[in-house]
Formats: sequence, structure tokens, C-alpha cells
Amino acid sequence: MPPKNNVNPDLDPVIANPCNRVCADCDAKAPRWASVNLGILVCIDCSGAHRNLGTHISVVKSVTLDKWQAKWIATVGKIGNTLANDFFEDRLDSSDKPREGDSLEKKAAFIRKKYELKSFAPRNATPPHELLAQGRDPDARRGRDRSGSPQDRRRDDRREDRRDDRRPSDARGPQRRRTPSPDDRRRPGNGA
Repeated sequence: MPPKNNVNPDLDPVIANPCNRVCADCDAKAPRWASVNLGILVCIDCSGAHRNLGTHISVVKSVTLDKWQAKWIATVGKIGNTLANDFFEDRLDSSDKPREGDSLEKKAAFIRKKYELKSFAPRNATPPHELLAQGRDPDARRGRDRSGSPQDRRRDDRREDRRDDRRPSDARGPQRRRTPSPDDRRRPGNGA
């Protein structure tokens, strides 16, 4: 059981939650920092990378040193590391995730890809922290999309991406004529 928090006693149940006992980004044990707007707990190494993203992406606070606002406790309590990672690591190959002993540079590059570029997140989906800010259930996506294997989810993402290609042809701009292949030129009826 983690030690009691004298500064933010209301945070104790959030910290004690098994999903929050390791860093959201590198799986280091007993994270003592948090991105209060993303709703995750991180280790001290990863907290530095989050600070470097800027407060428009990640607002970092200490679990033990900073006095937390009630809304920050609620955000981390409702989202947590598991739900956030289900979203931000949806298309991540597990071999790409840094480990506790990896360099700060590797962790920082991963965190930038994960949260700023959203390289591993599902396309055209709203992150849990934004759903919560809109007054919606941050877990709603998981209830709808999370069934099946990661391969099924990736297949579903690709299917969603292809839907963008179903727009009317005039919405895509002018259509280019396809250059006939040598096989097309040899077929009878092609004027060749």
C-alpha cells in the first residue's frame, strides 16, 4: 500500500488504484507526478518530458508536494493510466514503449509522439480528457470500441479511414485520368 498523502488525502484512493501504481509512459513503479489535465500518473523522469510539452498539452503536478484542486483529483480518478493508455496507445506496438531504465531522450521522444503528435491514438477519436471536459463519459469509447483484439481495433480504424474516401468525387477535387498500363493498351477495344 502506498504511503498516506498528507498534502492531498483525497488523492489516496486514486494513487492506490492498481492501474495507477506504475507510470503511464514507462511502467516505473510508484509514480509521484501527474498530468492533471490528461488524468495520468507518471514517474519523475517522464514528468520532465510532460513539462517540456507545454501546459497546452500536459499540466504537471506533484502528488506529494503540490496542493491539488478538486477537479484535478476528479480527472485523474475518472481517467487513470489504464483508460488513458487504452486511448493514447491504441495503435502502439508494445516494443516501442520505453521502459524504466531507458534514456530520458527515448522517453521524451515517445511521450511527444504519444501526446503531442497522437501517433498511436485512434484516428478521428476524442481523447478521454477532452470527453471529460465536455461533460461526457471518458470511458464511453472503451465501451463501444474496445471489444476484440488490438488487430480488430486497427482493422476498424482502417475501415473508418476509408470512409473518408467515400465522399462525392467533386468534394475530392478534380479527378485525374489514369494512365493506361501496357496491358490496357494491348486489349482490344481500347483504340490501340
